[in-house]
Amino acid sequence: MHPTRLDCSVFRGGSAATELSSFVALNPLLRPAQMVFAGSAAIKESVGSQVAYRLALDYFVSGVERHYGSAAAAGLALGTEDGVAAVLEEAFRSANSSVYTFGHKLAAGGKMAASLLGVVIEGGRLATARVGFGSVYLFRSGELFPFFEAPEGGESKVGDAQEQPDEYQSRLKAFIGANAMVDVELASVVLQPEDIVCAFSRPLTTLNETLMFEFLDALTIDAQRPRSNADIAERLCYEAFTEPDTLSYAMVACVGPQAAFCSQVVGEQEQ
Repeated sequence: MHPTRLDCSVFRGGSAATELSSFVALNPLLRPAQMVFAGSAAIKESVGSQVAYRLALDYFVSGVERHYGSAAAAGLALGTEDGVAAVLEEAFRSANSSVYTFGHKLAAGGKMAASLLGVVIEGGRLATARVGFGSVYLFRSGELFPFFEAPEGGESKVGDAQEQPDEYQSRLKAFIGANAMVDVELASVVLQPEDIVCAFSRPLTTLNETLMFEFLDALTIDAQRPRSNADIAERLCYEAFTEPDTLSYAMVACVGPQAAFCSQVVGEQEQ
């Protein structure tokens, strides 16, 4: 049975981080327990990189809308492994092509680049993809699973990519807009009730992961304790990070419990 409820909250960092990054969360099909989230950040404090992250996010959304528009027109089945991955493939292709083309029109090829992270939840399946920085985790039944391998060199902050060690730079072979073709890391999983998905603008340290696990485990271990999801992303960031305001963004999505939705009004109500 597909999940019918999805609670999502997002945390924004301080003013310095918000000037160099942005995010978007939407439900393009207006269906329960479905969501598309994307976050993009400049890789350095330059005008070109700031323009790049804005363009990347705008054209990511354009790619999502185009995909769902064509899928609906063709009557394609949604929620399959290939179908969910295809949403991200189209969105990342759109973002990279647009930033790369715009950069070359301004004779700034290779100088306009951004980090991009995407998450799609559709039909009970999650797919996530990234180019550059970013991390996504799944908390399920008292265990924490990372979707992406953490790069060497520890956590990164927006704008300091050029200050990382050579070994760390070599791990980040491409950013959105840096090349005509981009390598996208992609992963997917079938969701279960009570799963919690967490996405961050940068890789986490071992300490961050430990503190996050402790927070989520305490949140879910007591079945009698009501779970408030409205501000869970903010609460998590203040528990897991010593300097949460340096985060560009963080997203937490909680799956379930099952819910019933009434989408039509039957009869007329007397005034």
